[in-house]
Amino acid sequence: MKTMFRVRRVSLVVGILILAAGVGLAAGDGVDPLAVEGPVAAAYNVSPAGQLAATVAVPLNLSAVRAEDEGREAAGLPPRFAVPESVWLTPGTAGTWVDLDARYVMWRTRITAPGALSLNLGFTGYWLPPGARLSLYPTDFAGLDDRRGHPVFTAADNEDHGQLWTPVILADDIVVELVLPRGERDNYRLELTTINQGYRFFGEPAADKAGTCNVDVVCPEGNDWRAEINSVGAISTGGSTFCTGVMVNNTASDGKPYFLTANHCNINVGNAASLVVYWNYQSPVCGDQSGGVLDQFMSGATFRAASATSDFTLVEMDDAVDPSLGVTFAGWDRSTADPVSATAIHHPRGDEKSISFENDPTSTTSYLQFVVPGDGTHLRVTDWDTGTTEPGSSGCPLFDQNHRVVGQLHGGYAACGNDDSDWFGRLSVSWEGDGTPETRLRDYLDPSGSGAVAVDLYDPQAASITVTPLDAAAATGVVGGPFAPLAHAFSVANNGVAAVEFAVSTAADWLELDTTGGSLAVGQQLDVTVSIVGLADNLGVGAHRAEISFVNQSGGSGSTTRDFVLTVTENSLGLIGAVPNPVSVAPIDIRYTLRGDAGVRARIDNIRGLAVRDLGTMSGVAGNNTINWDGLDDHGRRVPAGVYVITIKALGREYRTSLTYVH
Repeated sequence: MKTMFRVRRVSLVVGILILAAGVGLAAGDGVDPLAVEGPVAAAYNVSPAGQLAATVAVPLNLSAVRAEDEGREAAGLPPRFAVPESVWLTPGTAGTWVDLDARYVMWRTRITAPGALSLNLGFTGYWLPPGARLSLYPTDFAGLDDRRGHPVFTAADNEDHGQLWTPVILADDIVVELVLPRGERDNYRLELTTINQGYRFFGEPAADKAGTCNVDVVCPEGNDWRAEINSVGAISTGGSTFCTGVMVNNTASDGKPYFLTANHCNINVGNAASLVVYWNYQSPVCGDQSGGVLDQFMSGATFRAASATSDFTLVEMDDAVDPSLGVTFAGWDRSTADPVSATAIHHPRGDEKSISFENDPTSTTSYLQFVVPGDGTHLRVTDWDTGTTEPGSSGCPLFDQNHRVVGQLHGGYAACGNDDSDWFGRLSVSWEGDGTPETRLRDYLDPSGSGAVAVDLYDPQAASITVTPLDAAAATGVVGGPFAPLAHAFSVANNGVAAVEFAVSTAADWLELDTTGGSLAVGQQLDVTVSIVGLADNLGVGAHRAEISFVNQSGGSGSTTRDFVLTVTENSLGLIGAVPNPVSVAPIDIRYTLRGDAGVRARIDNIRGLAVRDLGTMSGVAGNNTINWDGLDDHGRRVPAGVYVITIKALGREYRTSLTYVH
């Protein structure tokens, strides 16, 4: 489910002016409840919210709650910000119904938890008909600029799992408001089963916020990471526990909403529907480490895969990402190389988004161990050079020097004031996981089975290019040629929302490009052909690697590189072929060269691959050699005119060429 607190910007000449003035309308004055941004009740002559009967949550014993939190931390469980209370509340068991006008009816109730820092609700039964809406807001709602939150849900939030989990509202007294078309009065499902009382984080005073060594992402240190910053979100599960996670790209770059976090954040098949991801929760001013607003979110997900080995969980959000959220899809790298530097983007203690830097290489170890490579499941960040991580950062992505995710935070000892280490579960291990679709990433992040080792960030709202295939081009041949294949095509596509200019180049003089770039309209694709040219004949034995650079010149995402690898081997066998060709008179001379003396086997097939003549095995000498074919088949008959294929094998190599026989 996806929504935001302010989901509609409809101009109501009368309705909004009266709403702003705090005056109710009489029934029948033409207000469209679905177009009202704030409480619908404020636009009608109904009882004030403060006069509604309230369901009062059981007060928390904060001493006991804090003791439980210490035990949870010792057990490696994700931290909490709220305590759930099981209830059973429906419009049939609580609240008040009222007729708004001839078209709509409304039900309201209050939920209070005196002293709570926030409230959020879990509806394990939710279904609304078209034209209905559910709103939550503080009982003393102060208008559209009320930063405490006022989320709205509609039939667009109906899901197969039938649940709805709300974001937090920073108040201890809230109203639940349901508006239905009169004809749908009995056609809905709304069952509130969990009230979550917030007692820390998410709006708590600065005295108990994350350490001051954390760096707000809005600070200059984040300038080179703006695209990646938008892929990271704070999460809550079951309305109670929180971690960090990242939206990740897949090899199709199709915007499928896969969200990666840590296994120990305890998201599973049973509770994935309760996942809420908060986007763009960050300080507006560098150094404040406060002032973030929890007004952009996505709710509900389906569990896809998890493994404790590398501590990862992957879910798929219920709906596509709302473009207005500005969310990007982080690239990743599943290779086993240790990054030479590392960056983490995270929500320490569930607070505003921060960024941390390790300027030195990481190492491969076991979890919480220092021996290299250990069991190879984790990347160790020796010590953060800038920033740190804290509880709540768990599940955050670790980016390598190429801005690609290589793991997610499992745990460690880093904190403000120390130089201790953190450990991230390796994406390279998570790729195959424990060998099943439910325990690995491969099936979801590479849906086509391309075998790609890395993929770049995808920004659906930028002037974005995507280059396929994702893997390197490869060719082989002997010293001096020939090489095969001689050409390789890459496709550059514009998957963004605006036209884009791109450039392509290579520094290798043995490669030639058929274009240096161009313009792409939205949805357009252009093939770039890379060909091996004559200068490759001068290359020696070995693997020769050239880099092809694709640059988005329109300021958006997708700039990337692809390798072209040409493997050159010793020219142990060279087939020159029939001389002359075409040939009309037998015997026919077939010429070849050898690097050294060797046995040579030769045969002739027709163009359909059927055997014509087995010339047997003969002795060849270093240098030039000739085989004579008398133009007869294995039965001694003269072969008809046509095209024939000559195959010669020697020194572990095989060559084929064709000849045309006319007579």
